[in-house]
Amino acid sequence: MEHLLIKLSIGVLASFLAYVLVYRMTTLRAYQATLVVIVAMLCVFLPLQIIFWDGADVFAIQLALFVIVPYGMGIITSQWEASRGTGRKGGRWFHWAPATIVGFFFVIASVDATIIYLANNGMPSHLVGTLLPEPRGGAQQVTSHFPGTVINDHFRKETQYSEYMDRVLEQRERGWQVSQGWLQAPRHGQPATFQVKVTDRDGQPLNDVQVYGMFARPSDARDDTGFELQSVSPGVFQGAVALPLPGAWEVYVRVRRGDEVHEQRGMTSVREG
Repeated sequence: MEHLLIKLSIGVLASFLAYVLVYRMTTLRAYQATLVVIVAMLCVFLPLQIIFWDGADVFAIQLALFVIVPYGMGIITSQWEASRGTGRKGGRWFHWAPATIVGFFFVIASVDATIIYLANNGMPSHLVGTLLPEPRGGAQQVTSHFPGTVINDHFRKETQYSEYMDRVLEQRERGWQVSQGWLQAPRHGQPATFQVKVTDRDGQPLNDVQVYGMFARPSDARDDTGFELQSVSPGVFQGAVALPLPGAWEVYVRVRRGDEVHEQRGMTSVREG
């Protein structure tokens, strides 16, 4: 994803040059050259995408751009052919309408590519302070806080909805209090300390528990990163976690003591390294 814009630029340039070569080096007319270039492009592009799959969203953007380039060139050169065929001297062969259509698709694809890049890599650090508002509140030791909610994944992990609801009620009645966050601002590829604090309903620390979980990448499950924390003081568990990519992550925390399980989820953001 980091090189998505570079891939798009190379692909667009290759499609453009391929059309120019086919149109200039053969006797094919504009739309015939367009068809040849699109078919040749698909024969090369589709196998490469199957081997190096980047996701359906990236595939759709690349396919649209690589098709619209020869198609737009076909429209423009067909206008030139029509102008030349009429014998009009000084007539305009370049019409604003096809150029507007091509430009529109370029803008849409560029915006989509930018959104995908930001979703997977996060906003560059030098733009965060310029484009985003200052965080509310004063500085604290834990830089991110996740409001605790039970993981709502019963459709995937529970065979019966009633079993899931029973677990939710048991968790509420148990009354464990779980808070979590980073001790340093997390940056991708660099270890940062993740902390979880566990107390019972009376605020007393729980020590005889296991604390583990997972950081899940919303856009690609292959980047999911598991963790297990160690006790460092009564009711406080810490561990070093290095997430491979910047951007938004979901965090799932599970606290277990025997058959008693407390599940919690939240969101966090990782900066560029």
